[in-house]
Amino acid sequence: MVTPAGQGSFPFDLIVASPNVALDSYYVLSDLEVGAVNRSEKAYHTAGGKGINLARAAKILGGRVLNLGIAGGHNGRFIAAELEREQIAADLVWMEQETRRSSTIISPAHQQTTVVLDAGMPVTEVDGQQLIEKILEHVLEAPYLVLTGSLPPGLPSRYYRSIIESAKSCSSVKIGLDCAGEALQSAAGEGVQLIKVNVSEYLGGFNTQPSFHINSALRTFESLQSGGLEVLIITDSAQGAYVISSHHPPFLVKTRVQTWVSTAGAGDTFMAGLILALNRGEGIESAAAYASAAAAATLQQVVCGGLDPKDVEAFLPLTHIQLLTAGETVR
Repeated sequence: MVTPAGQGSFPFDLIVASPNVALDSYYVLSDLEVGAVNRSEKAYHTAGGKGINLARAAKILGGRVLNLGIAGGHNGRFIAAELEREQIAADLVWMEQETRRSSTIISPAHQQTTVVLDAGMPVTEVDGQQLIEKILEHVLEAPYLVLTGSLPPGLPSRYYRSIIESAKSCSSVKIGLDCAGEALQSAAGEGVQLIKVNVSEYLGGFNTQPSFHINSALRTFESLQSGGLEVLIITDSAQGAYVISSHHPPFLVKTRVQTWVSTAGAGDTFMAGLILALNRGEGIESAAAYASAAAAATLQQVVCGGLDPKDVEAFLPLTHIQLLTAGETVR
């Protein structure tokens, strides 16, 4: 498993760095009709993007988290104000361009979540380098660094790899990665201890097969171990999450959920819960179960990363571990 570095000697449990923050808007409607005028019953506007969603979940779960990112314009000022309101510690790089806006449309009656993601304005090389400098400034303040989210236009696909190389050269921080495509391919074998992706991201980043199978995931994990990988997690929505560890047989963790409000952001909460549990010294099975229960709790809320800790406790007894063997089909 990813061994804990100890809580007492750090001001934070984890640092979350994501260059593609967003102003997230959520619209709740009884029904969504494509090609027609739809009126929302409720609307929420808050700071978002995968990094902030993860930081929000970690904060609610009792973690000490520092959020790093790039923001600009009116949307950026709104995001900064929201982070302050939620008491999420942050150190942002300020750029001239306007920060992107993303929209999530939720229909609880149909248990449907539709997400429209804005790619964002191009980020300059200078902005990207300033974020790397902020990461290096803070990297000794936490045992874990999580790099998460898509890269905005203007940053090269090896951007996360550059961060990893720089961070590893001056610290022993444990790095978690949650991204997709070329950014994932470039960074995965370069000193990352923990990777969490969904099935689609896994197939797009590591596999040429049209469908997922545990055998391919085991081969991928073995190929990345020489680069330092200790845990590979592949989330599969309602099917659960496949967990492959260098110190534990592979297993599937799954929480039984009857109803939900929105599926957006569950993976970010899973990552937050997992790292916090590992940092407390829990084993990988216990940590994954806690992460799964936390993700299930997020499904009961509109805002990504929002959850009620009481729901986490309620979902823990509904969370189960199934050991897997090579050749087994579980999908």
